Amino acid sequence: MKSKPVATSQDAPVEAASPAEEEAPPTYAKIGVTPMDVCARLRVVDAETGDLIAKVIEADAETGRVVRYAVESGNLVREGDRMKLIEEERKIRIEWRTGKQKDSF
Repeated sequence: MKSKPVATSQDAPVEAASPAEEEAPPTYAKIGVTPMDVCARLRVVDAETGDLIAKVIEADAETGRVVRYAVESGNLVREGDRMKLIEEERKIRIEWRTGKQKDSF
């Protein structure tokens, strides 16, 4: 007579922790410096309104510095042979993206 296999804790499905449970989001992120898998999970939001800041290239929550592409009617804005950049200082938060929220990078 064969015995039934015994289930162990190693056999139980493991759910991945959400990024928020893993660690706090970084306070600084920059395309080309911060790994893209991290940038893809980040949202940069205006601290006062909670609005998403899109097309971010660089964000520093401690200084409030944001560098992003200019966007008009959903399209990037050209300035000569380059995309127009906006550099601004404002109160921001860098958060982990959850669910189907858009990322900022």
